[in-house]
Amino acid sequence: METPKLHIAGREIVPHPPKMKVWREFLAFFDADKEGLSLEDFLDEHVSLIVLGFGREEVTKESVEEYVDVADIVPLTRALFRWIQALTFSKLVNLPNGDTEKEA
Repeated sequence: METPKLHIAGREIVPHPPKMKVWREFLAFFDADKEGLSLEDFLDEHVSLIVLGFGREEVTKESVEEYVDVADIVPLTRALFRWIQALTFSKLVNLPNGDTEKEA
């Protein structure tokens, strides 16, 4: 899976490897019922997830709002979540299975 990228003030920025807090926030958002959210609140939530997901000081609410096209906000958030999931699941596949450990 390709690492998501942001371009802010002429710099290409990639996210820090995600921590558990990031996983939980993304999961909670994507599992939540968003029916009652206004469009502005919906987009604000996505911007907050982008800031959290990148985990870099140069990625702020203000910089995302200034440099990221509004049409790219939701796709970028989804790309970040897919990337986080891919990293997580790729590591889980390598964990030893309790049954195979007993056989060895």
